[in-house]
Amino acid sequence: MKNFYEVDGLIPKIELKSSLKAMDCYEDSPVYEEVVEEFEEIYEEMLSLAEPIGILGFGKISAESATKEYPEGTPVIYGVTSIGDGIKQCSTKAFQEGDYVKGMLCDAMADDALFSLEGRMMEVLKEVCSEHKVGILKRLEAPHDIPMASQRDAWECLELQTRFGIDISSGYMFDPVKTSCQVFILTEDAGTFKAQHDCRKCPNVNCKLRNIPKTEVTVQKGEEKHKIYLQEGESLLACLIREGYYVSAPCGGKGRCGKCRIRVVKGYVWITQEDEKAFTREELEAGWRLACMAYPVEDLEIAFDLMDESQFEILSGCVEEPKEKDYGSQGETSYNIAVDIGTTTIAMELLGKESGKNIHTVTSINSQRMYGADVISRIQASVDGKKEELQESIRKDLLDGIRRLTKEAGTDLRQIERIAVSGNTTMGHLLMGYDCRSLGVFPFTPVNIDFIKGTFEEILGSKECEAQIVLLPGISAYVGGDISSGLYACGFHETKEVCLLVDLGTNGEMAVGNKERILVTSTAAGPAFEGGNISWGTGSVAGAICSVEITAGEAKVKTIQEKSPVGICGTGVVETVMELVKDELVDETGLLDEDYFEEGFPLGRTDKGEIIRFTQKDVREGFPLGRTDKGEIIRFTQKDVREIQLAKAAIRAGAETLLLRYGVSKEQIGKVYLAGGFGYKLDKEKAIAIGMLPEEFCDRIEAVGNSSLAGAVRFLKNEDGEEILEKIAKESEEINLSADKDFNEVYMDSMMFEAE
Repeated sequence: MKNFYEVDGLIPKIELKSSLKAMDCYEDSPVYEEVVEEFEEIYEEMLSLAEPIGILGFGKISAESATKEYPEGTPVIYGVTSIGDGIKQCSTKAFQEGDYVKGMLCDAMADDALFSLEGRMMEVLKEVCSEHKVGILKRLEAPHDIPMASQRDAWECLELQTRFGIDISSGYMFDPVKTSCQVFILTEDAGTFKAQHDCRKCPNVNCKLRNIPKTEVTVQKGEEKHKIYLQEGESLLACLIREGYYVSAPCGGKGRCGKCRIRVVKGYVWITQEDEKAFTREELEAGWRLACMAYPVEDLEIAFDLMDESQFEILSGCVEEPKEKDYGSQGETSYNIAVDIGTTTIAMELLGKESGKNIHTVTSINSQRMYGADVISRIQASVDGKKEELQESIRKDLLDGIRRLTKEAGTDLRQIERIAVSGNTTMGHLLMGYDCRSLGVFPFTPVNIDFIKGTFEEILGSKECEAQIVLLPGISAYVGGDISSGLYACGFHETKEVCLLVDLGTNGEMAVGNKERILVTSTAAGPAFEGGNISWGTGSVAGAICSVEITAGEAKVKTIQEKSPVGICGTGVVETVMELVKDELVDETGLLDEDYFEEGFPLGRTDKGEIIRFTQKDVREGFPLGRTDKGEIIRFTQKDVREIQLAKAAIRAGAETLLLRYGVSKEQIGKVYLAGGFGYKLDKEKAIAIGMLPEEFCDRIEAVGNSSLAGAVRFLKNEDGEEILEKIAKESEEINLSADKDFNEVYMDSMMFEAE
């Protein structure tokens, strides 16, 4: 086989756009028309002056050109292209005559002609590699990848002087100057061909012809493999989301929650400070990274091993729900749908229009969770340019849910007449595509929280149904339609008894009152109750640790569906803290008892019989609550302790301040309605034990499930629903806690873990 290959079929091309770009000359430049005219005049001449040359040859890296990565003797292919000296001479002559525009243009056209030979060179290089059964591992270019001496190596190896009359100076510069040289590192893997110039790695950031190629990422998910392409400056997380992968990112891609875990199988991604906090040294060496912090500069392959939240246990139960649901159309001719858009989850019910019966229910994850666990993260994402993405995300979730709902019930989309949507103010704004800027800054002014009505096409962007959609009204920026709906479902508008409604979701909304007067507020509980911002926190998925019991020094840990531990959900967090406080193993400040200070308290055992201990260091840095099926230790960090302190203090202080402003005592409250999935499953005695709720509420607490969905159902069933909801929304008075002295005092007191 040959060792040298002269490349034929080299046809130089000169493009107006790229030539002008190299000169920084654009349509708004004052000399634009002059340059275009000059280009057209000299174009044919410049093409005729180009004398294209291309040669490839096998060689080895010399001692002078060797690097640590590529030592002396490394097998390579040298590639050299040139267009001769004709165009450059024209450029030099123009400069000498004072025609600087022509001189610069000629030089730019020469560069364009030289770069245009790249495509044909790559074609022949691939043929040569195939013939020799080798591949290209990497392309090196002097001086940033390999010493300039490599150009003399190529000059000697390819006999450029005798073959083509190309000379080289003592400084390793070619003559003619419009000559380029590349060094291709060989590999025995014939399937590898990384020979293209990569502007991402080129230090010449001011190059006018700089073109950043998209990074190719092969994604392994289960048995499947797919290729995705990152754009310049795009994180791996952003690309995965853009390509339709569901990724849990409660912190909104800030590198804080540690949930968007991926493993690099091939290639390399730099280790960031956030990675070092999220992973052990062994995990980092094994390729684990946070997708939100990964900005690859080379092609790679990753294992998509992110926590699967597709099997989220989502509450759809309503306060007025019948004990036996009527699955099946039962002769109904038309239907209505009630929808609750939660920050984390979505629930919807299909109702017979005539009978009002619940025909079927479906639930799903709110895919916007990829942009952050709480409304603040979503607002920020919208403001940062992702408004359309967030709208499309919730539209798709709703459309998928409605299609599934009708299909499973054996009905037709065209039979749907009305859809009532309940949700917090931010969710409504994101669905409608409203500007969310005013929601995130004082005085927190919503665009529209009245009844919002439109057609299926207007609100969901689809023509497959002619149903009318109505978004239920909210009260303020942070007390939305979900609370109005919950108040309606719990009958606040028809009772004389003063009651309290507490939604234990991410926003901590609550209301106190009766049919005569209602006060509402929201407090920044954060997403801790739904597993957000907790190191190993997760939603209510199979394998989530949901219950912890400590008796006589032994810990019993339960997981959802009795699966291998994958994380810890909100109830598990509360119960862990409560059990440790109850046994006086953690004091009111979060300090672990000194008897267990060094060796720690055993919380459980793995399947292999290994003791899982809870140490003082673990209180501050993380403690094991179990071991996953991959052997990873599930930890609960000091940051997590802080999260639950903040969350439970916010709920307690918000409720007590609301009662104070209403003018009632704890003893005067008739019922305490706990709304939401977390509240539904929460052990009320344990919540009281950690100080989340007052002891006086113990025998009055009623878990009402998804009161937001229940209110939407009631709205669809009753003709006066619109009138009542409008009255609730208009007459409810909001209390601002941010500047409330009493709230701040109770908040600080409620931070402690003291049993009542």
